[in-house]
Amino acid sequence: MDKLRQMVKDALSEMNATSQGGATFTPGAGEQYATPFAFGKKSKPTKYYYKIGYKPVPDKIPGSGLEVKQLFEEQPLYELNDFQKERIAAFDDIEARLNRIYPLISNAKNETAEYYDANPGSYEIYKSTEMILSYLKAIETLLTATK
Repeated sequence: MDKLRQMVKDALSEMNATSQGGATFTPGAGEQYATPFAFGKKSKPTKYYYKIGYKPVPDKIPGSGLEVKQLFEEQPLYELNDFQKERIAAFDDIEARLNRIYPLISNAKNETAEYYDANPGSYEIYKSTEMILSYLKAIETLLTATK
């Protein structure tokens, strides 16, 4: 029965240490000692630390020629990546399409005028100017919107 009790106690002790997000630390029964410069920034190490291999790190190494680079700094792009090249090339396609649309608009206007001349009392919509205008307004909105 004592072995079973000890096993349960050990298991509970282990569960207590691991189920709380990490192990626990129980200091010994005497006074605890922290080094004099454990939490201070201005304290200097003792000779003991040099004996165990402590080496202070200098703020700057003169004449080393080393360049310090912060990993989180953004670096400027000097050349365009493929995605950016495709996005810019798309504007060339848009300009070419708009240049092809200009004569189509002029032709549609002339055809509509000819249709209404041939059908003086007609209220029929020959070319859908409302739809074209709504698309053009949507394009203007897209091009003038700021991110």
